Amino acid sequence: MNVKKVTALTLSTVMLGGLLAGCSSSKEAEPAKTGSSKDPVKLTFWFPGADKANDEYFTNAAKEFEKLHPNVQVETTVLPSSAEDIDTKLNAAKLSGTMPDVFSAYLAFMGSRGAKGDFAPLDEYIAKWDEKGDVMESALTAGKYKDKTLGLGFFPAPEILTYRKDFFQEAGLDPNKPPATWEELESYAEKLTKRDPNGNVTRSGFDIPLTSADVFVEPFLRQNGAKLIDEQQGVPVLNDSKAVEGLKFLVDLNNKKVSIPYNYQKKDEIPFVSGKSAMSFLQTSGISNLIKNNPDLKDKLGYVPVLKKEAKVGFNGYRLFTIGNASKHKEEAFEFIKFMMSNDQVWKRYTDLKIPVVKKSLEKQFTDVDPEFNGVLMDYVKNGKGKPVVPWLTLYNKYIIQSYEEAISMKKTPEQALKDAQENVEKELKNISQ
Repeated sequence: MNVKKVTALTLSTVMLGGLLAGCSSSKEAEPAKTGSSKDPVKLTFWFPGADKANDEYFTNAAKEFEKLHPNVQVETTVLPSSAEDIDTKLNAAKLSGTMPDVFSAYLAFMGSRGAKGDFAPLDEYIAKWDEKGDVMESALTAGKYKDKTLGLGFFPAPEILTYRKDFFQEAGLDPNKPPATWEELESYAEKLTKRDPNGNVTRSGFDIPLTSADVFVEPFLRQNGAKLIDEQQGVPVLNDSKAVEGLKFLVDLNNKKVSIPYNYQKKDEIPFVSGKSAMSFLQTSGISNLIKNNPDLKDKLGYVPVLKKEAKVGFNGYRLFTIGNASKHKEEAFEFIKFMMSNDQVWKRYTDLKIPVVKKSLEKQFTDVDPEFNGVLMDYVKNGKGKPVVPWLTLYNKYIIQSYEEAISMKKTPEQALKDAQENVEKELKNISQ
């Protein structure tokens, strides 16, 4: 569904805006400079739809920007939520020459569309931005494709290791001391697992998915020092020794029968959600829904900071603000992005939509609201990494999922599964290039 809104512009409004700007001491209240004149400028802004609160926030934010920049009109379009549907709409827009000036992009688009030159590099604009030093590193670097910044992260989406404090107490574990290392995770998982007389797991110590587990497995491989993909060179490195060791750890832990098999993509089937698990990785929305549906769980849930082995890396996806490469109003587009990255808007996204902050100056304020949960959430935002930024992400996803499923089901050793994945990706990439 498209929601379009164009603000009428009159000469008197422009003059009034100029007078107000001249009297104001606030940088944010100054109208955007549009070159040698203040001719009317229309920006198009597209963002994925979600619920009413999400759609209203972005639409109203555009209106607030217009008030501060009277010579700029912002036309907003609410897109479907699925990446596939958005991609179809972007393809049509590219053919018709109607790509948006500003686009709220999923991280997956950074590689696929970045390689096609659909997004303008932002480095020149960021270099002149006086607030760039206040933006968290993960938000600044999430949208890098090779040596260019094509998107600025504003919507971190981490998956947090969550645990049941009451189950910890039952197992004789300190509910205020969650695992911090792989060794502790393994030990806790074994102690927390419950089985029936036949040895069947009735309550999982740690949820280990059987299928569709790319987002689950990637942090473990990265924690062990694996790259998975050399994003600078644009080549896969799926079968290095670090990746093999990481996958072997998960296979060995699963073989200890500490989990109930499930599909990682079917979030409503996660054993933890139905009370059949002691530890599990959950999306922040999943945690919120769990507490909403079971208010008595609020004080029973605990949150594990990012695990560390050779490196401290969790999963943290992103949505990013981008500027269309074909935009004729890139300066104004970046002014809009700066407005959306202002402390007021970052904080409003948290209060309205529960989106974690990405500004260093807001970290304490954010953590103080809910020290236990937000403190851990911020750890994932700062130490998280999302999907690799490469144009062949779909191909990578296919084989990282396949290799995990082959290894976890014991059809292949971790070494063979990743070796085959590496060879298959290389083969398909070679065929694509020919």
